[in-house]
Formats: sequence, C-alpha cells, structure tokens
Amino acid sequence: MTATADPDRARQPIFSLPAGTASLLYAPLHAFAALVSNDAARTLRAALAGDGLPADAALRAIAVRLLGPDAPSPKARSGALCEPFFLGIIPTRDCNMACGYCDFAVSGDARPRMDLDLARAAIDAYLALLGAGNHEQGQIHFFGGEPFRAARLVESIVVYAADRAGALGIDLHFEASTNGLFGAARAEWVADRFGTIVLSLDGPRDVQDRQRPLANGRPSFDTVCRTAKILSAGAVELIVRSCVTAGNVDRLPEWATWICAELRPSTVCFESLTGSPASAAAGLVPPDPYRFAQQFASAARILERSAIDAVQSTTDLRECRISACPVGQDALIVSPDGTIGACYLLESEWASHGFDLRLGRVDVAGRRFEIDDEALDRARRLPARPKPLCANCFCRYQCAGGCHVHHATSGATAAYDDMCVATRLITVDKLLRRLQLDDLASGILADPVAATALARRADDHLLAFT
Repeated sequence: MTATADPDRARQPIFSLPAGTASLLYAPLHAFAALVSNDAARTLRAALAGDGLPADAALRAIAVRLLGPDAPSPKARSGALCEPFFLGIIPTRDCNMACGYCDFAVSGDARPRMDLDLARAAIDAYLALLGAGNHEQGQIHFFGGEPFRAARLVESIVVYAADRAGALGIDLHFEASTNGLFGAARAEWVADRFGTIVLSLDGPRDVQDRQRPLANGRPSFDTVCRTAKILSAGAVELIVRSCVTAGNVDRLPEWATWICAELRPSTVCFESLTGSPASAAAGLVPPDPYRFAQQFASAARILERSAIDAVQSTTDLRECRISACPVGQDALIVSPDGTIGACYLLESEWASHGFDLRLGRVDVAGRRFEIDDEALDRARRLPARPKPLCANCFCRYQCAGGCHVHHATSGATAAYDDMCVATRLITVDKLLRRLQLDDLASGILADPVAATALARRADDHLLAFT
C-alpha cells in the first residue's frame, strides 16, 4: 500500500492528547488509538503534514494507517422516511414522583393520557413503514412523565403491537424509561414482556429519597429497589440510570458496590445533573466535573469486575455519530395529543431554546403518519449544523455536542463547560483502559495539573501538537 501525505489531512479527526509524559493518538474514523512518545507524535505530525513517511518501521505503519482511507464520517439522514430509529410513545406526561431536579414536576402543564385508538394507529403506521422497507425488526420505546402511570394502556399497546407485528413477521423490541414505582405483579409482567428497562435509581437509600421522593414527599427507595430486584431476576435487560449531583458524586464507588451485590443490570448509566430552576430550588447542584470523572472511573472499575458496563451518554465509543440522542435519527415520538416529535422533551422546552422539533401528527382514521417533509429535514440537519465549540475536540464523534436542546455548541471554539470537561476526561480514561493502561489512566485523573491540561486543551488535532 502506498500512502500519500496530504497537508489538509492534518485538520481531519486525527488527534494527539497529553497522557503523562507521552501522547495518546486517537483517530475515531480509523477506530485507532495508541500511546506513543512525544517525539514519535512529532514525527507522525510531520508525516501527516507532508514531510514524508517515518523511517522507523512501527511509526511508518501507524503513518500509513492514518494516511490511508478512513471510515466514512457520520452524515445526516436524507431521503424518504423509511427506517425510523424507533417509535416512541408517551402514554402520559403524568408522574407520581417529585424529583428535585425535574422541571416538569413544577411546570403545571396539562397531563392528558393517550387514547388507545391513537396508540393503535401509531403502531399500525409504524409497522407499515417497517414492512414497506422490508425490515424484520423494530423498536417501541415508552417515555413519560412516568409511562406506567397509564399501566393498562401500556399493557394494551404492548399486546396489540406484539400481535400485529407477529402476524407480519416483524420482531419488536419493547423498551421503557421508568421510575419503578409500581407493584410486584406489574414488575413481573414488565420483566416478562419488555426487552429493556431503563430504571431511574440515583443511589443508596438517603440519596434516592433525597433526590427522588414520591409526589407526597415520602421515600421511594424501598419500592424502586423491589422493582429493580424483580427485573434483575427476569429476562429483561435492566439498565440503571443514576443522576449524579454534588451531594452523591463521592458515593459512586459505594453505589457501584451495592449494585454489584444486589442487582444484575447489564449497564449503569451515570449522568451528571444539568442544573435547572427546579434543581436550584431543591438545593441540588451539578458535581464538579473533575470529581465526577474521577468517581465515574472508580465506579466503572468496580462494575466491570461484575461484567456490568458503566456508561455516560456523551462518552460512547462504540460508534461514530453526529447525534447522541434520537434527534436527527428519524425517531418518531408520539405525544398523548397525537403530535409527533423528534425529541421526548416537552415542546415548551424546545421552544424556550428556539427549536421546533415537531415532525407531524398521527392520522388515526388513515392509520398513517402525517410527516411534514420540511420539518423532518430540519430535524435531520440539526445535529449536522456547525458546532464551533466542538471544532477542535477529539470527542466530537462520540459526544456529538450532547443534548441539542440544553447544551449550546455555538459558542467560542474550545470554550469547554463542565459537561465538556467531564466528557473529555472520561473518554481518555476509557481509551487508555482499552489499551490496558489502567494505572496511567488513574494517574491522570488523580493529578490536577495533568487532568486540567487535558480537559482545557484548546486544539486536540495532531497538527497542533508541539
């Protein structure tokens, strides 16, 4: 193979990151990472800038790989709507909790429940789309509020969808995001009929009861814990989602240890609190991003010893992407009033940030989706819009800018906020551990100077390395 150096290549996503006294090379589109000396990084920088291939055989092999064709960068969807990411159903916006960080709990918005015929029409329309595209599999996700506040409706939807899909030879995967506040019989039914449950459980008893009390102010830990154990014993995939605040960040290792002893989830998702008026009023504040990264890494190591994955939404290394959420991926999320959106957040939240993510509505009589093509294209283009903040960041193909609604990326290049800092640190920790450099990864997070230099680096491109 012959590799030709190209000066423009240096601005492609090939990065060099400070890792102790060495450099971590990372090329996401090549699925490549390696730890090299700083001198080797300079040699590779020169090769990518057009100064010829290195004489050293090992470095030459790396240069050839980096100068060779990379995988296609992720692109915005286009064309006809024929392969929805999933069908989302919001049976109700009602909820039986009063989480301290939930703006919806204090919004006063009306909370109607979806009509069963509307839900069935959405199922029929979705299955028709899958059939037209010759797809043999599909996904239906339930969101809220708390979807099981309309438990009988959810049951009816699942039974109807499974029967209709079975007759068409389509295998449906059912998923729900829930607070777990339901009885043992309901939990057993969910464990039997659902493929995946994302269960919100923030931490040990005092943490859960502080951050996620019932609507009447009473504690929730015992009920949710019972649900979690029933789900763990079933066939359903259990994902535990924990919101991390300044008050519980230092207890993540303790929480991970408890989970390993008591539950059998496939994954634990730790998400740093996004501050809001509701959380401020409740006295809940986001954690320090450096501390969050340290404690996330410690908890991850504990969980992984029990074959449990630790994840955070902006640090997913499994694929390159331009959107870390359903927006732009043709997910069709149906609200109780029959409108279809690209996002499960309240429409008032989109509007307050200047977004219009409504895609259309369900035609109940016609059993079809009425999708506005311009609205669909607008949602598809949103993840692909220029993101100055992310332009020089090595995480841009995994983080993809975070939440399109709540995380602004239009500011100055590399003006990293707390979410960015935590994302950058956790991603490097994951990359180094993939290379079996666990001690180096831990050392960087424990060293304030090294962690700050990495988190605040203005330009991660290999060409910028000095």
